[in-house]
Amino acid sequence: MTYDHLLPIFLQDKRADSDMNALDISPSSLGGGLGIPIQNVGIILSLNGIIQLAIQGFVFPLLADCFGVWRLLLVVTLAHPIAYFIVPFLQLLPENLLYPGLFACLTVRNLTSILAFPLLLIMIKEATPDRSHLGRINGLAASTGAACRTVASPIAGLLYGLSIELHFTPLAWWGSALVAICGALQVPFLNRAAHECHARVRNVASDYLTKERRRSEVVHIVVEDE
Repeated sequence: MTYDHLLPIFLQDKRADSDMNALDISPSSLGGGLGIPIQNVGIILSLNGIIQLAIQGFVFPLLADCFGVWRLLLVVTLAHPIAYFIVPFLQLLPENLLYPGLFACLTVRNLTSILAFPLLLIMIKEATPDRSHLGRINGLAASTGAACRTVASPIAGLLYGLSIELHFTPLAWWGSALVAICGALQVPFLNRAAHECHARVRNVASDYLTKERRRSEVVHIVVEDE
Protein backbone atom coordinates (compact mmCIF):
# COMPACT_ATOMS: atom_id res chain seq x y z
CA MET A 1 0.00 0.00 0.00
CA THR A 2 2.95 2.36 0.44
CA TYR A 3 3.54 2.13 -3.31
CA ASP A 4 -0.01 3.25 -4.11
CA HIS A 5 0.31 6.07 -1.59
CA LEU A 6 3.70 7.33 -2.73
CA LEU A 7 3.26 6.97 -6.49
CA PRO A 8 0.90 9.90 -7.27
CA ILE A 9 2.84 12.20 -4.91
CA PHE A 10 6.14 11.26 -6.49
CA LEU A 11 4.78 11.69 -10.02
CA GLN A 12 3.55 15.25 -9.54
CA ASP A 13 6.20 16.45 -7.10
CA LYS A 14 8.58 18.99 -8.65
CA ARG A 15 11.96 17.84 -9.87
CA ALA A 16 15.18 18.50 -8.01
CA ASP A 17 16.84 21.82 -8.83
CA SER A 18 20.13 20.16 -9.70
CA ASP A 19 21.10 19.19 -13.21
CA MET A 20 19.49 15.87 -14.08
CA ASN A 21 22.61 14.25 -15.40
CA ALA A 22 22.36 10.50 -15.90
CA LEU A 23 25.84 10.09 -14.45
CA ASP A 24 25.08 12.25 -11.40
CA ILE A 25 23.65 10.02 -8.68
CA SER A 26 24.43 12.28 -5.76
CA PRO A 27 21.71 12.75 -3.13
CA SER A 28 20.86 16.20 -4.54
CA SER A 29 19.93 14.65 -7.90
CA LEU A 30 17.38 12.38 -6.18
CA GLY A 31 15.75 15.04 -4.04
CA GLY A 32 12.47 15.59 -5.88
CA GLY A 33 9.80 13.95 -7.98
CA LEU A 34 9.10 13.66 -11.69
CA GLY A 35 7.19 16.93 -12.19
CA ILE A 36 4.40 15.35 -14.26
CA PRO A 37 1.18 17.41 -14.66
CA ILE A 38 -1.81 16.27 -12.61
CA GLN A 39 -3.85 15.40 -15.71
CA ASN A 40 -1.10 13.12 -16.98
CA VAL A 41 -0.83 11.54 -13.54
CA GLY A 42 -4.52 10.57 -13.74
CA ILE A 43 -3.96 9.03 -17.18
CA ILE A 44 -0.94 7.10 -15.90
CA LEU A 45 -2.90 5.72 -12.95
CA SER A 46 -5.75 4.69 -15.28
CA LEU A 47 -3.36 2.88 -17.60
CA ASN A 48 -1.78 1.24 -14.59
CA GLY A 49 -5.20 -0.12 -13.64
CA ILE A 50 -5.53 -1.63 -17.11
CA ILE A 51 -2.10 -3.24 -16.71
CA GLN A 52 -3.20 -4.72 -13.39
CA LEU A 53 -6.38 -6.16 -14.93
CA ALA A 54 -4.39 -7.74 -17.77
CA ILE A 55 -1.87 -9.27 -15.37
CA GLN A 56 -4.55 -10.57 -13.03
CA GLY A 57 -6.77 -11.98 -15.77
CA PHE A 58 -4.31 -13.31 -18.34
CA VAL A 59 -0.71 -13.30 -17.12
CA PHE A 60 -1.32 -14.84 -13.70
CA PRO A 61 -3.02 -18.05 -14.96
CA LEU A 62 -0.30 -18.57 -17.56
CA LEU A 63 2.60 -18.08 -15.15
CA ALA A 64 0.97 -20.14 -12.40
CA ASP A 65 0.32 -22.97 -14.84
CA CYS A 66 3.87 -22.78 -16.19
CA PHE A 67 5.90 -22.42 -12.99
CA GLY A 68 3.50 -23.73 -10.36
CA VAL A 69 2.18 -21.85 -7.33
CA TRP A 70 5.18 -22.45 -5.07
CA ARG A 71 7.90 -21.46 -7.55
CA LEU A 72 5.98 -18.41 -8.72
CA LEU A 73 5.51 -17.29 -5.11
CA LEU A 74 9.26 -17.56 -4.56
CA VAL A 75 9.97 -15.46 -7.66
CA VAL A 76 7.55 -12.64 -6.86
CA THR A 77 8.57 -12.55 -3.17
CA LEU A 78 12.29 -12.37 -3.87
CA ALA A 79 11.81 -9.83 -6.67
CA HIS A 80 9.41 -7.60 -4.73
CA PRO A 81 12.12 -5.30 -3.23
CA ILE A 82 13.29 -4.45 -6.75
CA ALA A 83 9.93 -2.80 -7.49
CA TYR A 84 10.57 -0.19 -4.79
CA PHE A 85 14.30 0.18 -5.26
CA ILE A 86 14.22 1.25 -8.93
CA VAL A 87 11.54 3.95 -8.74
CA PRO A 88 13.71 6.87 -7.48
CA PHE A 89 16.14 6.42 -10.36
CA LEU A 90 13.42 7.57 -12.78
CA GLN A 91 14.56 11.11 -11.95
CA LEU A 92 17.85 10.38 -13.72
CA LEU A 93 16.25 9.39 -17.03
CA PRO A 94 16.16 11.83 -19.95
CA GLU A 95 12.75 13.22 -20.80
CA ASN A 96 12.24 10.99 -23.86
CA LEU A 97 12.77 7.86 -21.74
CA LEU A 98 10.74 8.93 -18.72
CA TYR A 99 7.41 7.36 -19.67
CA PRO A 100 8.87 4.06 -20.97
CA GLY A 101 10.90 3.78 -17.78
CA LEU A 102 7.87 4.66 -15.65
CA PHE A 103 5.66 2.00 -17.21
CA ALA A 104 8.50 -0.51 -16.97
CA CYS A 105 8.62 0.19 -13.21
CA LEU A 106 4.84 -0.16 -12.96
CA THR A 107 4.96 -3.47 -14.82
CA VAL A 108 7.61 -4.83 -12.47
CA ARG A 109 5.59 -3.73 -9.48
CA ASN A 110 2.36 -5.25 -10.80
CA LEU A 111 4.06 -8.53 -11.68
CA THR A 112 5.36 -8.83 -8.13
CA SER A 113 2.53 -7.33 -6.08
CA ILE A 114 -0.60 -8.27 -8.04
CA LEU A 115 0.54 -11.87 -8.45
CA ALA A 116 1.45 -12.17 -4.77
CA PHE A 117 -2.09 -11.79 -3.42
CA PRO A 118 -3.76 -14.81 -5.10
CA LEU A 119 -0.62 -16.89 -4.57
CA LEU A 120 -0.66 -16.17 -0.84
CA LEU A 121 -4.34 -17.08 -0.60
CA ILE A 122 -3.68 -20.37 -2.38
CA MET A 123 -0.73 -21.17 -0.11
CA ILE A 124 -2.75 -20.33 3.01
CA LYS A 125 -5.43 -22.75 1.87
CA GLU A 126 -2.88 -25.48 1.17
CA ALA A 127 -1.12 -24.97 4.52
CA THR A 128 -4.33 -25.13 6.58
CA PRO A 129 -4.14 -28.32 8.68
CA ASP A 130 -7.92 -28.67 8.90
CA ARG A 131 -10.48 -27.34 6.43
CA SER A 132 -12.80 -26.47 9.32
CA HIS A 133 -10.28 -23.79 10.39
CA LEU A 134 -9.98 -22.27 6.91
CA GLY A 135 -12.52 -19.51 7.54
CA ARG A 136 -10.84 -18.47 10.78
CA ILE A 137 -7.39 -18.44 9.18
CA ASN A 138 -8.57 -16.46 6.15
CA GLY A 139 -10.27 -13.98 8.47
CA LEU A 140 -7.06 -13.55 10.46
CA ALA A 141 -5.06 -13.06 7.27
CA ALA A 142 -7.55 -10.45 6.00
CA SER A 143 -7.44 -8.64 9.35
CA THR A 144 -3.64 -8.59 9.31
CA GLY A 145 -3.66 -7.18 5.80
CA ALA A 146 -6.18 -4.50 6.79
CA ALA A 147 -4.03 -3.52 9.77
CA CYS A 148 -0.99 -3.16 7.51
CA ARG A 149 -3.01 -1.02 5.09
CA THR A 150 -4.04 1.20 8.01
CA VAL A 151 -0.48 2.00 9.08
CA ALA A 152 1.11 1.94 5.61
CA SER A 153 -0.12 5.32 4.37
CA PRO A 154 0.80 7.37 7.48
CA ILE A 155 4.26 5.79 7.65
CA ALA A 156 4.84 6.32 3.94
CA GLY A 157 3.72 9.95 4.22
CA LEU A 158 5.98 10.49 7.21
CA LEU A 159 8.98 9.05 5.37
CA TYR A 160 8.26 11.09 2.25
CA GLY A 161 7.98 14.28 4.31
CA LEU A 162 11.30 13.46 5.93
CA SER A 163 12.83 12.74 2.54
CA ILE A 164 11.77 16.19 1.32
CA GLU A 165 13.54 17.81 4.27
CA LEU A 166 16.65 15.75 3.58
CA HIS A 167 16.38 16.28 -0.20
CA PHE A 168 16.63 12.54 -0.67
CA THR A 169 13.42 11.05 -2.10
CA PRO A 170 14.64 7.41 -2.15
CA LEU A 171 14.29 7.33 1.64
CA ALA A 172 10.56 6.62 1.41
CA TRP A 173 10.88 4.11 -1.42
CA TRP A 174 13.85 2.26 0.00
CA GLY A 175 12.13 2.07 3.39
CA SER A 176 9.41 0.05 1.69
CA ALA A 177 12.07 -2.02 -0.06
CA LEU A 178 13.53 -2.83 3.35
CA VAL A 179 10.16 -4.14 4.53
CA ALA A 180 9.89 -6.21 1.34
CA ILE A 181 13.33 -7.66 2.03
CA CYS A 182 12.14 -8.67 5.50
CA GLY A 183 9.26 -10.47 3.84
CA ALA A 184 11.60 -12.22 1.41
CA LEU A 185 13.79 -13.41 4.28
CA GLN A 186 10.84 -15.38 5.65
CA VAL A 187 10.78 -17.70 2.64
CA PRO A 188 13.22 -20.29 4.11
CA PHE A 189 11.02 -20.55 7.21
CA LEU A 190 7.82 -21.46 5.38
CA ASN A 191 6.14 -24.72 6.24
CA ARG A 192 7.80 -27.70 4.62
CA ALA A 193 4.41 -28.84 3.36
CA ALA A 194 4.26 -25.69 1.26
CA HIS A 195 6.91 -27.19 -1.04
CA GLU A 196 4.42 -29.96 -1.83
CA CYS A 197 1.63 -27.61 -2.87
CA HIS A 198 -0.70 -29.48 -5.24
CA ALA A 199 -2.85 -26.51 -6.19
CA ARG A 200 -2.94 -25.81 -9.89
CA VAL A 201 -4.11 -22.73 -11.75
CA ARG A 202 -5.33 -23.38 -15.25
CA ASN A 203 -5.90 -20.90 -18.03
CA VAL A 204 -9.52 -20.83 -19.19
CA ALA A 205 -8.56 -20.52 -22.83
CA SER A 206 -6.17 -23.48 -22.73
CA ASP A 207 -8.73 -25.58 -20.85
CA TYR A 208 -11.34 -24.77 -23.46
CA LEU A 209 -9.03 -25.76 -26.30
CA THR A 210 -8.10 -28.97 -24.47
CA LYS A 211 -11.76 -29.89 -23.99
CA GLU A 212 -12.50 -29.20 -27.63
CA ARG A 213 -9.56 -31.37 -28.70
CA ARG A 214 -10.68 -34.19 -26.43
CA ARG A 215 -14.23 -33.84 -27.69
CA SER A 216 -13.01 -34.27 -31.27
CA GLU A 217 -11.22 -37.49 -30.26
CA VAL A 218 -14.31 -39.17 -28.80
CA VAL A 219 -15.32 -42.41 -30.52
CA HIS A 220 -19.05 -43.13 -30.42
CA ILE A 221 -20.02 -46.82 -30.18
CA VAL A 222 -23.56 -47.98 -30.73
CA VAL A 223 -24.54 -51.32 -29.20
CA GLU A 224 -27.70 -52.96 -30.56
CA ASP A 225 -29.41 -55.76 -28.66
CA GLU A 226 -30.73 -58.47 -31.03
